[in-house]
Amino acid sequence: MLVDIATVYYRAYFSLPDSMKAPDGRQINAVRGTMDALLLFVDQYQPQHLVTAWDLAWRPDWRVELVDSYKTARVAAEDEEQMPDTLSEQVDLVRTALEELGVPCVGVEDYEADDVIAQYSRTSQDRTYVVSGDRDLFQLVDDERNVEVPYLGTGVAKHTRVNGEYISERFGIHHSQYGEFSVLRGDASDGLPGVKGVGEKTAAALLSTFGSIENILEAAEAGHSAIKPRIAGLLLDHADYLDRARKIVLLNREISVPALDSNWKSPSPSPTLVELGMSRYEAGWHGVLEY
Repeated sequence: MLVDIATVYYRAYFSLPDSMKAPDGRQINAVRGTMDALLLFVDQYQPQHLVTAWDLAWRPDWRVELVDSYKTARVAAEDEEQMPDTLSEQVDLVRTALEELGVPCVGVEDYEADDVIAQYSRTSQDRTYVVSGDRDLFQLVDDERNVEVPYLGTGVAKHTRVNGEYISERFGIHHSQYGEFSVLRGDASDGLPGVKGVGEKTAAALLSTFGSIENILEAAEAGHSAIKPRIAGLLLDHADYLDRARKIVLLNREISVPALDSNWKSPSPSPTLVELGMSRYEAGWHGVLEY
């Protein structure tokens, strides 16, 4: 189980009341909500490995150099990510709690959590679950390799199991095409405009007919009858953008991540968790996380 931890603690923070405090008075709604959510996922899916992926670069320079609008809407002062102070104060506590439970917290310099998750997913020989609230990770779904995404909604208590069938029914494409579908459609929340005039239905129809962006552009250049002249013109006008956006969106870069120790056993929670007001996890986690 690979967890995009930021999407979990964000949802936990906004789902639970800020009156939730540790015995020493610190606000811990994001910490408690994150641990509750992970306990539910572990209990339901019974993973043999649990890894949390962290952004060591939430907006990597190499992605911004490709498309300078990448994640600009989320930038606060001095290129820092916008985040409420009472949440940023809890992020280190989330990490401390996970480390006390023996859960790997993995990040890679100059890369986002999505890249870390993609690398583990790509090399996994086992059934893999990718827990996230980010639709970009739908591109990792692979029915043949048993990779699916338990997708978080606005909160942390409910999720949708996204597999190949879901993607086919919801978007009208094969799961292997989701990444390029996202490139064509764009993602305003990430500052990626996509191709003006090409929405979800058009993107899905183009990919269903031609299979890939490369084939779509070749067909547009050739004046293929399945592409309206106006759409063909827009696609060709955005050919350079599409090439750059693919390098941002598609999670296909090989990066080095720590190997998972199959003999590693989760330790018993330490007094640190009790100090955070989470003593009940001694019963909840011990014996559930088995490495």
